[in-house]
Amino acid sequence: MQSTTLTHAKLRLSESNVRKANGDAGLEALAASIAEHGLLQPLIVSPSAGKKTLYDVHAGGRRWRAIGLLIERGVLPKDYAIDVRLCENEDAAAREISLAENLIREAMTPADEARAYRDIVDGGADAEAVARRFGVTVRHVQGRLRLADLAEPIFAALAAGEITLDVAMAYGSTGDLERQAAAWERLSTSWQADNPQAIRRAIAEESLSADHPIARFLGEAEYVACGGRIERDLFAAEGEGRWLDGDLAMDLAAKKLAHEAEVAELGSRLAWVKPTLATHVTYDETKDLRAYWPRRAEPSAEAQARMDEISDRMAEIAEILDAPDEGDDVEALEAEYNSLDTEHDRLADTELLIPEEDKPNVGTFLVLGKDGQPRLLETYYTSAKPARRPSASGEPVGEAEIEGEEPAPSASLPRSLEEQMAKDRRDVLALHIAHDPALALDLAIFSLARDHAGHFGYSDTGCTIRITDRNEPSGLTGIPASAAVTELEQQRASLPNDWASEEDSFASFLAFRSLDDGVKAGWLAYAVSQSLKASLASGAHACTFQSRLGAEIGIDMAQHWRPGAENFFDRIKKAQTLSILGRFDPEIALRYAAAKKSELATAAARLCSGDTIIEPEIKAKALAWVPDMMRFDGIAGALAEGGLALDDGYEEADDLPLDAANQNDADDPLSQAA
Repeated sequence: MQSTTLTHAKLRLSESNVRKANGDAGLEALAASIAEHGLLQPLIVSPSAGKKTLYDVHAGGRRWRAIGLLIERGVLPKDYAIDVRLCENEDAAAREISLAENLIREAMTPADEARAYRDIVDGGADAEAVARRFGVTVRHVQGRLRLADLAEPIFAALAAGEITLDVAMAYGSTGDLERQAAAWERLSTSWQADNPQAIRRAIAEESLSADHPIARFLGEAEYVACGGRIERDLFAAEGEGRWLDGDLAMDLAAKKLAHEAEVAELGSRLAWVKPTLATHVTYDETKDLRAYWPRRAEPSAEAQARMDEISDRMAEIAEILDAPDEGDDVEALEAEYNSLDTEHDRLADTELLIPEEDKPNVGTFLVLGKDGQPRLLETYYTSAKPARRPSASGEPVGEAEIEGEEPAPSASLPRSLEEQMAKDRRDVLALHIAHDPALALDLAIFSLARDHAGHFGYSDTGCTIRITDRNEPSGLTGIPASAAVTELEQQRASLPNDWASEEDSFASFLAFRSLDDGVKAGWLAYAVSQSLKASLASGAHACTFQSRLGAEIGIDMAQHWRPGAENFFDRIKKAQTLSILGRFDPEIALRYAAAKKSELATAAARLCSGDTIIEPEIKAKALAWVPDMMRFDGIAGALAEGGLALDDGYEEADDLPLDAANQNDADDPLSQAA
């Protein structure tokens, strides 16, 4: 090949170039690079057939287009000399050259790009200059510089291709290397290692988003004045950030809301106004209270007269709309009807009246709106518990009988653990429903129409389709969110919610109606998934319907939930854990008979998560095991020999064979891995 120079006007794109998609993506960046550094690689050309004065560009078409863009803008002169290499064989050779260049070229990895930007900045340039020279955004450069400053093991994993760019960006959501390293140590070997959402949540523990209702209520100025720190995420949109000192923000907001509650209590003269640093009141806060329903004040004579006029006019409009004439403006009549309906509701919404003699016993809650503004609930409570309603026989009916559930039998598990397991199992079922709009629609229609189709009595589906209070059990505290909860949050975040920001309910409804059917189906599936009560296959939280529904879907619980130390083994008796290990391999139970409960729980958790080097057969059993009450498939247990009751096995370590207590753990692979 012969090297020479040609002007832009003497070149044209070759029809034999294998790259046919000549989009504009990256063209600006390439033009900026050529303007700053010149053409670093010559174009491959050959004489055009039948056009002796023109040359076809076989390799370097985007560079030729970028130069044309610079000439058009006056950055380069029209006679700018373009380095080319002339190929006389314009047929087969041209295709091979074009194909080779486009196949062999490999894009720079994010790690290499981050290193390169860091070296340039270390040489004295700033992010703005680097962005201008390479035709990228300042935020892109800043993001790559943040990657270059990742904790060493994280950057090494990115450079080696062991983690994706999304995972690296999740670790880079904070500039605190200690927090990065701590999250890496905890998650890099877990099943959540490739989950950016879980990584961001681990890094953001004990912090608040800047748009959190508590942050909006407290205000950035007050938080910062008290020493609070704010970190801006380079990978997030403008204006977003995290308040790193979450405990400080919560403490300041709690004190501020307590003062607001005192003012509201004095102004309302209620017995109490309890501040709740949340957007709603939980079941636990009201379970020992009795609802109090105040009456509304009678409308004034003028308001009542206007309400009567509105009712008459609405009746007239309804008659017209039932049989409209050709001259009727239906759209205007509907608008008038809706306006009158809104006015009627406003006039009827009179003041709530609480008699003075009742006020010493009546109270309510002060909560936060989503905008961070304190809001006094219009739901009132007294401290007295509601009386039990009599049954047909005249005997009081307990709460479990009212709900249609059997009284809880004496369980071998702590109540809080059983409640947590019920919630975890429910969330797995909810995850599958959230991804299956057709199933969710069937379940929703069934639940809504069943009472109108001849069924009378309580619902045994465990589906609270009205999505009111699900009587959520409290469960355990201080444990990480389950994988199902994380995926449900991702599902929720993927759905557009602009329609819900409308202040007027009907306007919000019209905005929702304009959504695509697929989006509405997604909202239906998610909403139905959130109606499910916590349930188990047996015990106080048993729900046969949900168990059979999960079996119909084909849910393998072991794929979604693993028993860990925090969420399971720390909460059960040592003898129960040994019994579980004995089902995998009796030798393992014997070796751990004398171990401390915490060591045993850690080893059992690692075995059930697959993090222990062990025989394949034992590992397969451990990875397939979940408690019977967590399963959906109706099998007695995860193991071929028939499952496991949690109260089986040795009552105490002393019941094991004598030599088990003296077993040396030094050669135990489980203890080494733990």
